[in-house]
Formats: sequence, structure tokens, C-alpha cells
Amino acid sequence: MLRHLEVQNYALIDQLDLQLAEGLTVITGETGAGKSILLGAISLLLGQRADSKSLYDDQKKCVIEGSFSIASYPHLKEIFQLEDIDFEDPCLIRREINPQGKSRSFINDTPVTLESMKRIGQELVDIHSQQDNGWMGHPDFALELVDDFAQNQVIKLSYEKAFKAFQLAQHHQEQLAQKSKLGNQALDFLQFQWEELDKAQLEIGEYELLSEQLQKLQNSEQILEKLAQLANYLSVSESSAMEQIGQARQLSQSLSKWGQSFDQWNQRIQSLWIELKDLSAEVESEAESFQSDPLELEKCQKRLDLLNRLLQKYQSKDMTSLIALRDQFSAELAQYENVDQALEEANKALIEAEGKALENALELHQSRVNSLDAIEKTLLQSLHQLGMPNAQLAWDIQPTKLTKTGQDKIQLLFSANKGLAPKPFKQIASGGELSRLMLSIKHLLAQKRALPTLILDEIDTGVSGEIAIKMGQMLTQMSQKHQLIAITHLPQIALTGQTHWFVYKNHEGEKTVSSIKTLVGEERIDEIAKMIGGQTGYVDLKENVRKLMKNNPS
Repeated sequence: MLRHLEVQNYALIDQLDLQLAEGLTVITGETGAGKSILLGAISLLLGQRADSKSLYDDQKKCVIEGSFSIASYPHLKEIFQLEDIDFEDPCLIRREINPQGKSRSFINDTPVTLESMKRIGQELVDIHSQQDNGWMGHPDFALELVDDFAQNQVIKLSYEKAFKAFQLAQHHQEQLAQKSKLGNQALDFLQFQWEELDKAQLEIGEYELLSEQLQKLQNSEQILEKLAQLANYLSVSESSAMEQIGQARQLSQSLSKWGQSFDQWNQRIQSLWIELKDLSAEVESEAESFQSDPLELEKCQKRLDLLNRLLQKYQSKDMTSLIALRDQFSAELAQYENVDQALEEANKALIEAEGKALENALELHQSRVNSLDAIEKTLLQSLHQLGMPNAQLAWDIQPTKLTKTGQDKIQLLFSANKGLAPKPFKQIASGGELSRLMLSIKHLLAQKRALPTLILDEIDTGVSGEIAIKMGQMLTQMSQKHQLIAITHLPQIALTGQTHWFVYKNHEGEKTVSSIKTLVGEERIDEIAKMIGGQTGYVDLKENVRKLMKNNPS
């Protein structure tokens, strides 16, 4: 569950530090006060994208940090391991957004991607916003509802593995079939390419050696002249370096017997003498052996021209990549030579993989079908409690080809009125009806999912009176197993909260800021009375609120 939330420099929030409790927390406040901003801040911790426009002060970075208690949810450990993140309690999630719009994400001080943050976040918090009612019309909505209720996680995982293996087998078979279809023309061209590169007898490092050799052959006269001059300076002339260092060597030997420092000089000069002697010998040998060879120059030039042509033709940056391309052609030729046999084997593997996927899809389908009656019965009970005695539900199940979700297309149909057949949500349901249906669904899944925190944003839209009271009772029941945060405009819901937050705008400074405070005692009574009677008529309602709070102890 979410234990602590800190928000800095986000939207209309300058600084916010909240301690959160178990059970039901209600959030109230005027429209536009910033309730949705608070929701947006939490969404950023769950991987939602953001930019610099969300900063309160565009010269400072935004920091949002949440501390989650996860010790009671050991099933999360496997998910943390898959994401290569330490499983620690509490779990600290932090999001930073700089003035340039760059975002950084951390879980337990480990940098993570947004995808990893989403993967972990969706296991920690379920946020339902007003816009999510439209999700009920999405093709995947009913599938997710049924799979969550049936607890199909293990079956789904087995199917997803089988489906992925089927996709890989299908891709491999299609590649081989394409090669077989191309026939001899493609094979001949591939054979020509391989032979051209194989005949060139390519070697790693050859290009660099040839380039150096060509430079020497093209400048042989200058090199010979320089070698002769260098040999002369080192050892041939009377004033050569060897002659000079020889004299220095004799003097240092004479001095060495008169002091330790002189002896060290002598040793260093001896080392110079030996090194210079070796160098002079190498230079003289190179000067004697080096010669200009027009035939070797022509041979070297032709070889480099061939290598450059092949590099350009096959768009390779160096000999290593050109050799890799030659080996790739060789491997493809081997496949072509056995393409018929390989295709036959691929066909068998595809049939086997498809059979396994179909077997898993059937198991998933059966589990889903077995859950439909129980889901329908439970939802209808909730809807009846929420003042919809004539509500009807039905399932539309259609088989599909193998997809990542199985072989089922499932749609939940709904009717709120007697005599009207159930239809898709977008064709028949009003806002208030959708709100009650969604709450019924959340109530249903709350009994099945080990989800630490559930946040509901005005799920009571379009309802009032006795129905709102029933909703409050349902939220109270849900909060016994989950940390539940409900944003509401209804006093009936506000009364049920164990914790009551009030969001308001503060205009005292240079800029308007959104602030939040916990209401207790008379402050809470005043707020709920104002929700009923407004700013001018709430005083006379305070006693009624006190009585209601006694009947709904928080």
C-alpha cells in the first residue's frame, strides 16, 4: 500500500508531503481545486509520460516520490526479479522531470525505464479515472475482467509462451517458403556473390598492411634517401651519434670510480650506447635491403583496388564486416541446398507449435466460460443493491483466430431497463449507470486481486441519494482488504471515509497553489455540511451531519 507521497513542483503543487493510512481515504474539494492534479502526480509514479509543461516553476525540476509497503504481497517478488530490481520493503519509487522535459525514474534507487515502472506500478496501484468508463467498450475489457476473476494468470502465461513459440515457428516457415518460392534465380545470384568474395581470399588486417606497403613503394626514392641520411647521422660519419656517444662512454667510465652519481651516469650512458648500436644496425640493414620494385607496386595497387571495389559494392565499412557477409552468404547457400528438407521440417514444427497453442487456448477458453455465470450473478447482486433492480447482463462470445490473448472475443452486454435487451455499453448506458456498473466490477475484482492500492476518481458520477449511500457501503467493504482512495463530490461517500482530505486553492502568495489538509472533528463536519447545503446554508445542517457520522463511524 502507498504509505507516503511527496510532491515537489508539479502543476499547481509547490510542495506536498502526505502520510497515507489503511482503509478508505476520501478526497473532497471544489471543482478545479486540484484533486485531479494529485491523481496525475501518482500516475507519474506509475509510468505515465510527462513533460516540462507540468512544472509549477519551469526553472526547477519536479520530484515525485512514493513509499509503498509491499511486505504483505510476496507474489510481487517474482515481478521485481524479472525487472532486475531489488525487492525491498518499503519500496521507494521516484520520478524526476527537469525543466527541459527530460525524465528519470528510479525504483529502490535503481534507474529504470518507463516500461519497467509501468510493469511494477500496475501491480501496486489501480487508478480508475472518469475517462476509464470508455474502456468498458474496448475489446480487451471483458477479457481482462474474466481473466482477473478466474485468476487465469498461470494459464495465460502458459498460453502466451505457446503462442510465442507458434509465432516463431510460423515466421521461420514463411521465410523458408519464400526462399523455396524464389527458386534458382535467387540461388544463382547468391552463389555468384559468395564465389566472388570467397575467390578474393579475404583476410583480416590485410587492407591496412597493403595500404602501408603501397605508401612505401610509391615513395621508395625518398625513403632510400632518408635512410642513407639517417644511417650517416647515426654511425657512418666521423661526427655520427655513435662516435659522439662512444667518447661520452669513455669519459663516464673514467668518472664512475669517483662517486655513486657518476657511476649511475655511466650505467645510463652504457644503456644509450647499447640501444643506439642496435638502432644503427637496424637502419643500416634496412638501407641496404630496401629497394624500389615496380612489379610489386603494381601488384599491391591491383590488390587494393579489388578490396576497395568489394567494400564499396557490398557497402561494408571494413574487412571484418566483408568477411562476415561472405560467411553469411555461405550459411544461406547451405540453407538453400537443403531448403526442401528444411521446409518440410518447418511445416511439421509449425503444426506441432500450433497444436500446442490451440491446446492452451482451449484450456484458457474453458476457464473463462466456466467463470461467466458467477461473474454475471455477482455483478447483478451489486447492481440491484445500487438501485438497478431491472439490470440485465449477457455475454457475447465469438471464436477468433489465435491471438496474443487467446481464441476468444468476449463482450459484456448490459441493460438497465426492463424490456430492453442487453447491448454494448456505448449504445445504451448513461453516465450514472456506467458508474454503478464500474463500481460493481471494481468491487467484484477487489475480492480476487491482491492489489495493494485502489484509487477511484469520482466513480459516483451521476448518482445521489440512497444509491450514494449504498456506494459508500460498498466502498467501505472494499477498503477492508485494500487501501482505497476515493475522490468524490457526494457527502454520502465522504461520510464513509476513515481519513478525509480536503483539497483547496491557496491564493495568498504570488502564484496560486493547490494545497491539501486532513479534516477532523468540526472541520470535517463543516466540509460535509457544505457539500450538502453550500457555503450559506451549511450551518443548520451540521447537527444532521453529526448524526450521520455516528451512524457511519470512520
